[in-house]
Amino acid sequence: MTDKLEIQFPSQGWKQFLTSRKEMLDAYDRACEKAKSHEVEVYQGKVAEAELRKWLSRFLPKRYGVTSGYVVSPGLKSNQKTPHFDVIIYDQLEAPILWVEDSPDASEQGKSRAIPVEYVQCILEVKSQLSSKTCADGIEHLGDLIPLMGGPDEPGERYKLHLPTTFFCGLVFFDLKRKNEFNYAALTKFVDGVGLRGFFGGIVLRGEGIQEQSTGKVSLLRFDKPIDAPLENTKSSLLLFGMTGCIKITDTLYLGAMLMWQESNFAQFGFDVLAMMRGTYDIRFVSSFYGMGSSHWEQAIPEKTGA
Repeated sequence: MTDKLEIQFPSQGWKQFLTSRKEMLDAYDRACEKAKSHEVEVYQGKVAEAELRKWLSRFLPKRYGVTSGYVVSPGLKSNQKTPHFDVIIYDQLEAPILWVEDSPDASEQGKSRAIPVEYVQCILEVKSQLSSKTCADGIEHLGDLIPLMGGPDEPGERYKLHLPTTFFCGLVFFDLKRKNEFNYAALTKFVDGVGLRGFFGGIVLRGEGIQEQSTGKVSLLRFDKPIDAPLENTKSSLLLFGMTGCIKITDTLYLGAMLMWQESNFAQFGFDVLAMMRGTYDIRFVSSFYGMGSSHWEQAIPEKTGA
């Protein structure tokens, strides 16, 4: 009789899971080279958006569609501007598509689709590099969703006007450059997302000079009192670890932001997205052990030798 299986560290196939991250970054690097000859350097940003949509479309169950486009609600006036978003994840088994616009990205994920508000599960804003400006711009753009974040609608409401209760949003950056490694103002900007329903923070796919295939995860921290000695006063590099000081929200609520680098963060991001859409996400637990691994764990495993 075989022994009962136990969870293993690192998990089976964790390195293979990271090939998708490498493919995205390779395509982004090629775009950066091509963008040097463009008068307006936005080409690499478009490629970054397209690559993230492509990966999410392959990774997520077929129930979830991935597109760029618009979120439409019958609660908004017809002359009100409908903002365009980089990545919309929606229930494609149930959602009608109100209209489709073609784009230079010829892929299915590159088309811009208009999705009814009640079927939208997640919106991600994609930026090339993490900086104070790009973080502020991303959160400001997600703020265009605030009119749809009210409610939420009652379960029995016939005509849905708001985003669903499980909706969430965040930011994805492809790079943190050395020129921004001490830019704690950029990390602090994440706290401004507290007013957005479901804002989870974000990820940074790569840090300049980091040898391992580590992804940075930015999380919001909540405290009931201020904490001392924020790391920005110690000039600690964000390419290693970052934690901001506290910002007072109320007398009993203080917020900060933390950036941590791990090779497993890329896989955890994917499974966190899936868990949040399914309503099973729990901050106390990892969402999945698939893709859980690191070079340090791998090196710690003793090699098998013959008799």
